[in-house]
Amino acid sequence: MADACARNDQRAQRLLYDGYVEVLYHTAYRYCFRREQVEDILQITFTKAFAAIDRFDASKASLKTWLRRICINTTMDVLKQEGKWETQWDDEIEIAVPPLPFDQLSVEEILRLIKELPREQRAIFNLYEIEGYTHDEIAVMLGINVNSCRVYLSRAKKELRQAIRCNEGV
Repeated sequence: MADACARNDQRAQRLLYDGYVEVLYHTAYRYCFRREQVEDILQITFTKAFAAIDRFDASKASLKTWLRRICINTTMDVLKQEGKWETQWDDEIEIAVPPLPFDQLSVEEILRLIKELPREQRAIFNLYEIEGYTHDEIAVMLGINVNSCRVYLSRAKKELRQAIRCNEGV
């Protein structure tokens, strides 16, 4: 399919779009929770993907992984344009936080809780816990100090834990 897309085969491009738009929509939505913004991100993502599809290397990643990476990078670029990310925690140490009890919640409840996190915490939580990026990769992607990345993640987990307790009535 990638080869056909590289030849500007519109049918192949449509198939690629239809096959991945939902996955990419949900990926971007977890970061910004605004439909209009997600639609903009998807348009940019597919524009970038079709422009670079001739450089896609199936031996390095699946098409889905390659597209998700473009989508995540695009999402981070859009979020960074919304305003400067705070980085005042350059010397703060990451606080060890036990795992979150997500197994007690539905997907809808988890998404609602993540949606309530501040923008920076939500982005870093998603990148680290869901997408599997390292702190070093996230710091480079967002242009922040790696220690700030760790602090954002730690604070996100604390806020999620508190929200889960509140939902349980504890």
